[in-house]
Amino acid sequence: MSHLKTLLYRLPIGIVLTLELAIAPGIASPTPSQSLFANQSTIQLAQSNPPPPPTNPDSSSAGGRRDPSNCPQDVEAATSSPLLTALSPTTKPGFTLSERPTFLVYVPKTSAKNAEFSLRSRESRGIYRTTVALTNTPNLINLTLPTQTPPLTVGQPYTWSFAIICNPNDRLEDRFVTGMVQRIEFDSARLRQIQQASLKEQVALYQKADVWYDALAVLYQLRRSQMNDPSINTAWRELLQSGGVDTMINSNLEKENPR
Repeated sequence: MSHLKTLLYRLPIGIVLTLELAIAPGIASPTPSQSLFANQSTIQLAQSNPPPPPTNPDSSSAGGRRDPSNCPQDVEAATSSPLLTALSPTTKPGFTLSERPTFLVYVPKTSAKNAEFSLRSRESRGIYRTTVALTNTPNLINLTLPTQTPPLTVGQPYTWSFAIICNPNDRLEDRFVTGMVQRIEFDSARLRQIQQASLKEQVALYQKADVWYDALAVLYQLRRSQMNDPSINTAWRELLQSGGVDTMINSNLEKENPR
């Protein structure tokens, strides 16, 4: 697979290749033991030259963790894996096609009342920051950049962080994780093909192109609306595993614990 991607990166714009994409034809649900991408279907995918991969966060800790441990006041609380986790890939590029992408973070059980999300440019310039109320943890929280924020610049790497405010009077006690994201562009034909595909086909196309954040966002949407579909559950675990993220994170937590 890595050899195939290397060839694709060197191809000139406009060349069309036949790719074996693992998608379910006709959006038919596979059997419980099958992945969403178990059935093979051949489609024509227009190729364009992607930028070089950005530098990932420290891959020694899944999710780009900086300090995912519990708050000091929560040390006696019953805890289990996973810990605070940014759903950001560490084993592959953190690409997105979106001007204002969606970010997901898993928050373990905590007595903290608030957290802070921020996005910064490569030059450490603040792009966006907001406070998030923490209720009904553990929870999977999703945040989408609002329309008033400037769109991500194509080819520019950004760092995002999510910090649990353990002690509002001493922010040095924050527990936080970070992730990296970079917006890329596809040519109009390739982008239109993805937009016209079914949601399950979009996941396969995004994964094939290493657009990890967008594949995650679509799978998150599918899991919340079709939580009993075993093929989607399997695809969710496989995507997290491919990015070096804890596969035990449940995307249905937010639906079960609305904020």
